[in-house]
Amino acid sequence: MLASIMFRAYLNPGEKILYVAHVHPFTIYKSFLKHLFFGFALPGLFYLMMPPFWIVWASWGGIGALYMLLFYLDWYFDAILVTNQTIIDLEWTGIFKRSSSRVEYHTIEGVAYEVNGFWATVLNYGDLAIDRIGTGSQIGLKDVSFPKTAEREIMSAQNDFMRNKSFREHQTLKDLLAGMLQDYSNK
Repeated sequence: MLASIMFRAYLNPGEKILYVAHVHPFTIYKSFLKHLFFGFALPGLFYLMMPPFWIVWASWGGIGALYMLLFYLDWYFDAILVTNQTIIDLEWTGIFKRSSSRVEYHTIEGVAYEVNGFWATVLNYGDLAIDRIGTGSQIGLKDVSFPKTAEREIMSAQNDFMRNKSFREHQTLKDLLAGMLQDYSNK
């Protein structure tokens, strides 16, 4: 439900999010700890040592909170959305720089993942790659949480989409032929 609200700007009418793939939190812990230390712990320590300058330390902590919020949003909006219509690759590198690209299910040649290393195996994260037909290009996400699940969800959504598309095309062709036979029999 949160994903539907947060990512609603990227969705077409009638499009529903089936799965969201994010970067594993373990891979960004160094940056998180750095933001936490310089944004909260250091101003808190300075406040304990020099309480009369509390306005400076409170301002520093407020700026640290803002940086933590931006850090979280950057992590949250770097994602791959698997929807009932397409795959959307999102990249968010700040408030004023966002990008998204769509991959239609009928243009997907293959989906692969790679888990490389001890911590990646233990914590279940790896790289996800989606190959496009004919272009030789890939989209993907490094250090995605549960890459096998992400691959399975993408393949399942692609199969469902292609089965529904085939059924719709079959039904359209059947209706067209029925209309042609009815027109022919009326003559």
